[in-house]
Amino acid sequence: MRGYRVAVNSPAFSDSPAVVTARERARLAAESKMAGDTATDFSVRLLCTVLGLCENPRTRRRMLRLVESSVGSRAGSRALYRMLNRTVVTPAAKASGIKASALRFELVCGQLVGLAIMRYVLKVEPVASTSTGEIVDVFAPAIRATLKN
Repeated sequence: MRGYRVAVNSPAFSDSPAVVTARERARLAAESKMAGDTATDFSVRLLCTVLGLCENPRTRRRMLRLVESSVGSRAGSRALYRMLNRTVVTPAAKASGIKASALRFELVCGQLVGLAIMRYVLKVEPVASTSTGEIVDVFAPAIRATLKN
């Protein structure tokens, strides 16, 4: 495990995932210019952002409500997917300079929704109790593979 940090106590997190993403977008843009492998960097940051939103005390309740409402509800699933797509994945990809088809970004959103449901709603073991760093280590390659052109 590489020891990725999911900044759950960071002042960058506020009550709104959109505000978090705006701040993350600026940070991602600056850091991605320094990174060697943009796709690797993006995959790790994307997972850290999503896991951070689900685990931060300030955003946890809202995120988990979205995740829980998505199970068994078409409207809830669409709301979660739309939030992830519009406020996390698409802005972060643009800030990082990731170029991939709409299909690939849609599939990444689906992967993130599935991870959130497994970890926070269904509490599937060992996914639910695995450290966020290990989840990032194991799951980032799947996101990278999905984004490859």
